[in-house]
Amino acid sequence: IRANTPKTMTDRQALAARVADVRRAGYAIVDEELELGLRSIAVPVRSRTGAVVAAVNISTQSARFSCEEMREILLPPLLEAAAKIEDLLAFQ
Repeated sequence: IRANTPKTMTDRQALAARVADVRRAGYAIVDEELELGLRSIAVPVRSRTGAVVAAVNISTQSARFSCEEMREILLPPLLEAAAKIEDLLAFQ
């Protein structure tokens, strides 16, 4: 695994554990792992069968929101947006 920044997770076991944590939590935060100064939060969009078919994401400068602020402020409307998309998908 190639590191994009000093914060990029490159240990495969640690990455697998992080993916398991993300599955349990229902959202993921990337904290300067792709690019220094970039922080993002994402949630899955699921089909009627529960399969993940897409994701919605909000990205910001790391100076604007801490990870905790992203959870408190950005996660609720992001989850609402994903739920609305899922409702639309259910009609297809």
